[in-house]
Amino acid sequence: MALPDDKFHKKQSQLIERTSAALNISTSEAEQLLTIPRQQSLRVNTLHADAATSLNKLIDDGVTLEPVPWMPNGYFITEHSQIVRDHPAAIDGSVYIQNAASWLPVLALDPQPGEAILDVCAAPGGKTSHIAQASSNKAFISANDNSRPRLMKLQRNLERLGVTNTETTLHDATRLAQKLNLESFDKILLDAPCSGEGMMTLGDRKSFESWSVAHIKRLQQLQKKLLVQSWQLLKPGGVLVYSTCTMAPEENEAVIEYFLRHNDDVLVESIEGLASQLANKAAPVLKWNDKSYNPEIAKALRLAPSPQVEAFFVIKLRKNESLK
Repeated sequence: MALPDDKFHKKQSQLIERTSAALNISTSEAEQLLTIPRQQSLRVNTLHADAATSLNKLIDDGVTLEPVPWMPNGYFITEHSQIVRDHPAAIDGSVYIQNAASWLPVLALDPQPGEAILDVCAAPGGKTSHIAQASSNKAFISANDNSRPRLMKLQRNLERLGVTNTETTLHDATRLAQKLNLESFDKILLDAPCSGEGMMTLGDRKSFESWSVAHIKRLQQLQKKLLVQSWQLLKPGGVLVYSTCTMAPEENEAVIEYFLRHNDDVLVESIEGLASQLANKAAPVLKWNDKSYNPEIAKALRLAPSPQVEAFFVIKLRKNESLK
């Protein structure tokens, strides 16, 4: 059922106010950020032998691309993005359309050949395929999802994109430590289900139907469970990257604060080298609703909305092997 006008406008105002507080900007600046149009990007899939030829064909067919300085094989689509969607290069998997923010968790994870890597919430497969590409199809990837239809879509995408050395599993991630071997992964990506504020704009009425502070708080409880489960599967010395596409501190810094308070073997690692290249970087939230957070959380990457890179949150956690 569509939102009545009064509820819609109330939610709009609430999102503006929360965005203003989270990014430490005025409400007018927040409103402006929440109305800007978003630009798509593409990743050239080097797992396909003819990827370079397909990229040149896209350009010949009128697509205007701008190389992304911090992302190998990444391009902003500056004009004619509609051509890309139906182009043979996208259909056959030579290029993969993603917002540039989606590349950040994998860049922070830094997959390497020979590593055992878990993608906890993997469907539809964009980040899984990026992990495979970054490791030249030489990592051992376990891609999990809890939805059979989504898992089937993941499997089709991985096949289309030329991903190998990957198994797919259908597990409830809130009980993942009961399904997989403990401390068996070198690296874990937890791109958690979230309220998706990074993809929302004030004019997108449909996205406000499910958005609410109550929904954010429900998601926060799920995110905590997923993080606790995932950590049990990580080898001592291993790396877990937690990310969301939302600005809500409850789903980002507050989740990490909870995790740090309950685990003494967590080291927060800097991703400043990556963060320094992003113009829309914002300071992580270290106080929210009169609660102060661990200063180590300042090492996280928080992004404000921008035309080219959506709002996002990424933090890199290492399991301290000296405590094991």
